[in-house]
Amino acid sequence: MKIDEVRLMGRAKNAVLAHFENQLSIPKIYIDAEWDGHHVDVLAINRDGVGDVHAVLLFSYLYFESGSPDVSHEFDMERKLLEELTGIPAQFKYIGIIDGKGRRSGFEPITSIKEETFAPDGVGRVGFLLINLPEDAEPQILTVIKPERFRAKIAKLADEYVQQHEADWEIRA
Repeated sequence: MKIDEVRLMGRAKNAVLAHFENQLSIPKIYIDAEWDGHHVDVLAINRDGVGDVHAVLLFSYLYFESGSPDVSHEFDMERKLLEELTGIPAQFKYIGIIDGKGRRSGFEPITSIKEETFAPDGVGRVGFLLINLPEDAEPQILTVIKPERFRAKIAKLADEYVQQHEADWEIRA
């Protein structure tokens, strides 16, 4: 990974962390977490209530020299990350799409990809976040598809993870 790509990914992870900081009531947030044998770019465990787990996998848009996005790469990455997310135990799952140029004001997944966002049993849907990272401005996150709760009996797993790992961000009492 080039330095620019590393910086872009780091800025995106911090933007998602800030997003969860504002969306969840008492989160513990982990960057580059190893969660039940899977790499998760951003993992948030909400310590309020039942301890819902939020897992985010990220990828960057690629642009052609003409300035238009590489839709084929986008489709392939969305499909790959959807497949990866099926094995990750979490109540809420997301694909975060990074626009390092900050050009995309909106985003609409391809229809066939939209269908794949639903759990096979209908309980749960993968959410999509568009992460705009303009060079000279604050990152912006747009929830394109709101995630829906998956079945996941993982309270013990979440409790053990919180006890064994130091969060990158948490509310300290």
